[in-house]
Amino acid sequence: ELGKTVFDKVAPYFQKSDVNFCNLESALSNKGNPQAGRYAAFRSFPSMIEVLKKGKIDFVSVANNHTLDYGWEALSDTLDLLKQTGIGFSGGGRNLEEARKPALVEKTGLTVGLLSYTANVNTPFGFKASEEREGLAPMRISPFFQPDHTNQEDVDAMQSNVRQWKAQVDFLVVSFHWGISEGGTHTVALHQKVIGHHAVNAGADLVLGHHSHALQAVEIYRSKPICYGLGNFVFALEEGFPRETMLFQCQISRHKVHEVKFLPAYVSKQGQPEVVSPEQGHGLEIVSLMRKLCSRFGTKLVTQKQVEEVILKGKSLAKK
Repeated sequence: ELGKTVFDKVAPYFQKSDVNFCNLESALSNKGNPQAGRYAAFRSFPSMIEVLKKGKIDFVSVANNHTLDYGWEALSDTLDLLKQTGIGFSGGGRNLEEARKPALVEKTGLTVGLLSYTANVNTPFGFKASEEREGLAPMRISPFFQPDHTNQEDVDAMQSNVRQWKAQVDFLVVSFHWGISEGGTHTVALHQKVIGHHAVNAGADLVLGHHSHALQAVEIYRSKPICYGLGNFVFALEEGFPRETMLFQCQISRHKVHEVKFLPAYVSKQGQPEVVSPEQGHGLEIVSLMRKLCSRFGTKLVTQKQVEEVILKGKSLAKK
C-alpha cells in the first residue's frame, strides 16, 4: 500500500513542471528470474506504473545496473508497459541500435530528447546490448587503469548519437548511470567529469547523472549544466545510505538553459521523499552540503528567505 502513495508528497511539484525525468532502477514486471551472480535483484510490481503516472513522468532512463536483474523478459515487459502508458524511455532495447535511440517528448512547442547510457563499472558485462542481442546502451569503464579508462568506442558512439539527435530536437538531455555507489559517495569520479564533458562537447544541452546513492556537485560547463549525482529519491534505503536528496529543475528554451535550481528533499525510512525548507533542519544541511560540493566546480548557491528553491549560479548560463 505504501508503494501506491510513496510519490504523494512530491507529485505536486512534478505536476507543475512541463517535462519530467527519472531513472527507473527496476523492471516493472511479474516475469523473469533473478540473473546468476547478482548481489541484489530488483523488481517491482507492474502496478507501480501508477506512481510514475501520478508524478507526471514524461520519460525515464532504463540504462542502469538493475533493470535486467530479472533478465530481458522482465525488461521487455517493462518497455511494453511504458509504451502502453505513454511514458518515453531510452537506454535499453532489442539490440544496440534500439538501445541508443532517444525518447522524444513534445511540450510547449519544444521537442525534448533523452539519450541514456550506463557505465560497466557498475553494470555486469552481460547487460550490454549488441547488434544481435538485447540489452542496455553501454559506456564502458575500466577501473584497473589510473585514471579510469573510458572505452573510446563507446565515447565515439555516444558523441555520434548526440550530434545526430541534437540537430533533430530543440533540447537534448543525456543521462548517465555512472560513478561509485558503495554506501553512497559525494565524490565525483574522474570518469564522470570526462564523460560529462564529452557529452556537452558533442552538443548535449543538459547532463543528468545517477547511481552514487548520494548528492553530487552540479557543474556549469560551456553554459550547460552537468548534475553529477541526483541522489536517492523513491528508494527503500538501507541503514547508512544518505537520505538527503533534491528535485533538480531547469528553465529551458531551444538548446539553452536559462536558470538552474533545486528543491531540497529528504527521504523517510519508508522510502518516501518530501520537500524540506532550505532554511532549517535537513534542508539547511542539504544546502550546506551542496554549497561545498558545487564550489569545487565554480558553481554558487543563492538562497532567498521563505523560498523553497535554491538557485545555482555558474559560468555563462544563457540569458533569458
